[in-house]
Amino acid sequence: MKSSGVSLRSDSKSRRLKAPDEPGGNASSALENLRSFIQDSNLKPGTKLPPERTLAAMLQVGRPALREAIKALSILGALVSRRGDGTYLKSVAAVTSGWPANAEVPEVRLDMLELLELRKMVEPRAAGLAASHASVEDLREIERARLAIENAGSDWKAVGELDFALHQLIIAAAGNSILRDTYKYLTPLLLKSREITSRTARDWERMRKDHLEIVKALVQRETKSAEAAMMNHLHHVGFDLIAARKR
Repeated sequence: MKSSGVSLRSDSKSRRLKAPDEPGGNASSALENLRSFIQDSNLKPGTKLPPERTLAAMLQVGRPALREAIKALSILGALVSRRGDGTYLKSVAAVTSGWPANAEVPEVRLDMLELLELRKMVEPRAAGLAASHASVEDLREIERARLAIENAGSDWKAVGELDFALHQLIIAAAGNSILRDTYKYLTPLLLKSREITSRTARDWERMRKDHLEIVKALVQRETKSAEAAMMNHLHHVGFDLIAARKR
């Protein structure tokens, strides 16, 4: 696929590039500048981005910061990198719909984004398996966990712990002992990720709807719907992880 020869517009309608020394750090500046570049250039899915060196100069950020920004947008489903070929735009919606007003990519959050990348590989398929394998009692426990999250109100520490419990129940309901044991191994990181997102401007109504859609698909034994609902939820988790706005 050939590059479309995109360039950063310099007219008054273009978003101002954030300089590397502004608040938010290099990686955060790179993330916002890269997102602005995609939007301002009206790029279409399948468009190849300029080479890394060229793009870093255009965005006025360092190459290491640019790599972190590309990785973050790749995990969020906006970009796809092909070894030896380059980076392509995968989805415009992923850099527009639901995007937080401000975004940061501190190192710890990038680690959590990597954890999210792993969760996207595992949890949607686990939800599909749970839709097929869960017992009636499994489904009752999952629904009780969902209701407990709703009843926790704005106690976000409790919500984080209950959210972990809900996902753990879904993993267990998949009926794969190796998957269950692996998920337990990740418990410290998974709990840490909830601690981080509990400090961001989470959209409560969105999370409630996400959980409802997941459980509804499980109860109705709809494997593909359960997978899709879980993937959609994890995509929203990615937005929570990069939200810079604090409580």
